[in-house]
Order: sequence, then C-alpha cells, then structure tokens
Amino acid sequence: MNNLLQLVQSKAQSWLDSPVIDDATKAEVKTLLSKPDSKELIDNFYKDLEFGTGGLRGVMGAGSNCMNRYMVGIATQGLANYLNKTFPGNKIKGAVSAPHF
Repeated sequence: MNNLLQLVQSKAQSWLDSPVIDDATKAEVKTLLSKPDSKELIDNFYKDLEFGTGGLRGVMGAGSNCMNRYMVGIATQGLANYLNKTFPGNKIKGAVSAPHF
C-alpha cells in the first residue's frame, strides 16, 4: 500500500506542477492530498481512466482515473491520432456516433 500511496502522491503532484491544469482542479488535488484518509486520493489517481464497453466512464473529479476535461482531452487526442494514422492524407470532418433507436 505504501508504494501505491507514493505513486498516487507523485501523480497528484504532477497535476499540481502542470501549467495546463486550472486553479480549481489544483485546489481539489491539494484537498485530496491533505486528507488524512488517502482512499479518495488513491481512487482518483491509481490508474488512468480507460474506455470500456460503455465508453469512457468515471466519477467526476480531479485525477487520472476520473472524468474531467483533461482525461476527455487525452482521449480525444488519442482518437484524433488514431484516425490520422488510419486514414493518412484524408481530411476528417468529424467523429460522432449518434444513438440508433
């Protein structure tokens, strides 16, 4: 558990050190780091949010394992990279999937 706590503390600190992360999110990370019970900090940072059978899902909050603007941005960039690699030279106008009823 001690190694896991060190890992998540390091990941949380990298969010605090990032010039990209907004002040409100940094305040949330600082709050998580200051709590005596580290369960929420661990839950929020122990892994990166992943696509599952239901898409990209997670609890809203600060951290790499939460749904937030930064993780959505990373996923969006990953999709753009995939599309550009898969369809080189093509102009991709959009990538939206609408539900079919």
